[in-house]
Amino acid sequence: MLRRIASRSSKLMYSHSQTRPFFLQRPPLPTSTQQQIRHHGDGPGPDAPTIQITFINPDDSQTTVAARIGETLLQTAHRTGIEIEGACEGVCACSTCHVILGQELYDKLLDEAEGGHLGEDEEDMLDMAFGLTHTSRLGCQIHVSEVMDGSVITLPKATRNFYVDGHKPKPH
Repeated sequence: MLRRIASRSSKLMYSHSQTRPFFLQRPPLPTSTQQQIRHHGDGPGPDAPTIQITFINPDDSQTTVAARIGETLLQTAHRTGIEIEGACEGVCACSTCHVILGQELYDKLLDEAEGGHLGEDEEDMLDMAFGLTHTSRLGCQIHVSEVMDGSVITLPKATRNFYVDGHKPKPH
């Protein structure tokens, strides 16, 4: 099939082989096995070092999980079956991954944060969170690090976005 595509000099070019105009062509994928494509929602691979984190669930039961260094708390929760919704899939556009930290951990994470404070987007989303405390954070904005080993993360008793019929979305 003969296709007409525009060139930079505003002349028309014809191509038999292209299925998309040159400006929509994607670069070739890396061929090295060390270079991998990271899709939305992926965290570090299964070989990543881990630390132990304990979640206190809304029913006050405790679940200790192996969290991979570099993934977010939301990714850890989804990977290990902890019931945190994450309706926006971790892009800081909701408050359904709201977690409550201990004061010491909260302070350590703030010290590591850029500028020593929460980002404006996270602060705005936290304003909508149910059961907000002075040590509340969004799980999608906390990257697991060695400083978190042995930490206890409390999940709030409710969230503002769970489906009324009890449906709990699964990450994809």
